[in-house]
Amino acid sequence: MDKIYDVIIIGGGPAGLMTAFYCGTGGMKPMILEALDFLGGQSAALYPEKPVYDVPGILECTGQELSDSLTEQVMQIEPHLEFNQSVDEIKQVDGIWNLICKSGKVYQTKAVVVATGKGAFSPIKLNAPGEDEYYGKGLSYSVKHIAAFKGQDLLIVGGGDSAMDWTCTLKDVAKSVTLIHRRDGFKAHIGAVNQVKAMAEAGEINMFIPYEIKNIEGKGKVEKVTLFNNQTNEEKSMPIQSIIICAGFKPTADALKKWGLDLNEKGFIKTHEMCKTNLPGIFAVGDATEYPGKRHLIVMEFGEAASAAGAVSTHIYGKGKGGAEWWAGPKKKKTGNVEIDKDNDQKQTVSAGS
Repeated sequence: MDKIYDVIIIGGGPAGLMTAFYCGTGGMKPMILEALDFLGGQSAALYPEKPVYDVPGILECTGQELSDSLTEQVMQIEPHLEFNQSVDEIKQVDGIWNLICKSGKVYQTKAVVVATGKGAFSPIKLNAPGEDEYYGKGLSYSVKHIAAFKGQDLLIVGGGDSAMDWTCTLKDVAKSVTLIHRRDGFKAHIGAVNQVKAMAEAGEINMFIPYEIKNIEGKGKVEKVTLFNNQTNEEKSMPIQSIIICAGFKPTADALKKWGLDLNEKGFIKTHEMCKTNLPGIFAVGDATEYPGKRHLIVMEFGEAASAAGAVSTHIYGKGKGGAEWWAGPKKKKTGNVEIDKDNDQKQTVSAGS
């Protein structure tokens, strides 16, 4: 391809979308390369109906609503979008990065921001008996439709934020909810853990710690689960029609290694000051990255997106400069109580009830 982009962002999840937005406000016209056929990343693909409570300024939304809102926001800066493009190789030629996709297409850019999240959303498995056999037959690693659990005896496995969130969300949907975790310690936010423990004490859910799955039974689908205490070997059997395993997702590091990025022992990209990687002109944000103090939260992705956009601008134009096409806000915007239409320069007072 003859066109050389200022910056190409690999990944259209929350981190990638906000990076594109900040690049646009800094005068650049970014391209987003997305491996799927839609934007939104993990929030839209795996948790479209999951409640999200930790986005500043939004009391509550679903994963899909967050993805839709971020997409609407980034489309204001008119990024170039390419869907169904999975980057296979990255090579630098005469100071320009060439992104070679599995489709055979090649995209050229001055800078790259890797926002691939956890890659192909590969779930971390428990290796529990029957786990593979009953996958898709009552056992899942994500929740796309809450209504699917209505009237079910549900088992949730895990000690992270997702396990706590789904326990709270589905307790009033499912017939019964049982939460198990293999150890006393939890990775989830302490407030969420205390809330779930209070629900267990009140008899609203069942909670067994430290328990694991010993066996899953059923004729073609999940019907019964046997649990065991991994310290005393005590067993509990119960009717279960659905199992959600919330052990997290691991990054798909094969491509990242092939690109030459420096990864840690867990397969995350090592980033340094201003989201820099070991390769000049390649930056990384979001769930694909890890550094001291990193927490895998959406709010941190937004901060990283702003930092990466600033670093990209400095890399391309130099410190204190920027692109020529600065974005001055939407065509119609509210300033105080006045709505301004920049296309025809009309001003209209907004009533107090609007």
